[in-house]
Amino acid sequence: SKARRVYRETMSYDSLHDRTYPSFLRFGGLEFASTLTGAPGPGHGAGFLGVYSLFDSSVFPSATGEKEKTFFQGHILRIIPMEYPLRWFNDSPDWTWGMSAYENIAQNNDSNRFLTSIAANLYIRKRFWLRDIKPFLIFSPFVGISAAPSAYINLGGELTLGSYGGFNLRAYAGVAYGFTWKFYRSINGEAVPTVTTPYIGLGVSALDFINKPADLAREWKDYAHSAVELSVLNIEPIYATAGYPNLFDTTTFKIPLTGVTIELATAHFPLNNLFNGKFWAGTTLFKLFAPGYNQQGFSVLPLRFGYREYLFAAEDLTVEPQIELSYYPSQMANISTKLKLNMFNDFTLGFTVGYVSGSPGAYLPGTLAAINKNYAKSLTEFNTFYFGITIGIKDRYYTPEKVKEMEAWPQ
Repeated sequence: SKARRVYRETMSYDSLHDRTYPSFLRFGGLEFASTLTGAPGPGHGAGFLGVYSLFDSSVFPSATGEKEKTFFQGHILRIIPMEYPLRWFNDSPDWTWGMSAYENIAQNNDSNRFLTSIAANLYIRKRFWLRDIKPFLIFSPFVGISAAPSAYINLGGELTLGSYGGFNLRAYAGVAYGFTWKFYRSINGEAVPTVTTPYIGLGVSALDFINKPADLAREWKDYAHSAVELSVLNIEPIYATAGYPNLFDTTTFKIPLTGVTIELATAHFPLNNLFNGKFWAGTTLFKLFAPGYNQQGFSVLPLRFGYREYLFAAEDLTVEPQIELSYYPSQMANISTKLKLNMFNDFTLGFTVGYVSGSPGAYLPGTLAAINKNYAKSLTEFNTFYFGITIGIKDRYYTPEKVKEMEAWPQ
């Protein structure tokens, strides 16, 4: 006798079959700090939080190398700081290891007293959560070493408030000890000493996102950003109606533009108690507003307030009236309305109409001044209506409802 059995099997996938998760505990963009080091000689002049005074003409080096406004002698600069879980002590939580693509610890404005690392550093940190809901408050003692161009060890601690839309306020205390390898030393043959730099300081970081260990089990689609807009770079070619000299060279061919606006590291936060979060407040790390060649202003962390309305019940087309106040190093008031289309894939395109009134203040565009010695004297006040085409690169839009939904995810 023979028995015959037939089996049929099918395999189906649900819509969430492919899942992606973050792997980092910190993914940073730019980190600045101004420090007190007790060092003699000309200060670095980075100003408060390491960003104020960076573009202030009064702290540019004079012929003798001296600078004004040198309350903070040193600075710390990091580019793309990263941290990952460190799985030791039986997978004890809140230990991290990481590095930076670039790190510079300056004792003062003497380049021989800089300690610099280019992708050759390693840091181990332990996190202590003083507040474990956003905005976080974290104390992190650390030990770090670097191999090149400078060989040094860096010991200390950091107090971090933030990870709110990628912005953080940071306090530092530590000591760095090391030297720069002879191969990298200045070509004039000066002996570069071994450097010991004790420091305390304050700083700010932008495009800097911090995770808790539990967030590594949270999919990217649910990742909380706390902001209705996050942007790496916004570029806006503009036409000013006041007839200012053109910022661009028009000798070869004419273009319907007179200037440009550039924003680096922007975050807008919903004001949930005002019209269901459609009102927002925000800032930008650095902003250049140049309606003409002789009319330019620069902003460090300007204050911005606006309203977003979604058109035709579509989340990808919005109109946003807003007001922006810049206070340092230039003083500007800017009222505008933006019509923006979310192209998705982290890209936006829009149209702007506005009015700006301001003065360059202490801003001096050093590169252009080096080309034209009269350039610094030629910067003037400006008052003009303008039109612009807004291009957002790595510009992410979220609705207030989506922000609430992501923040409500179990902590």
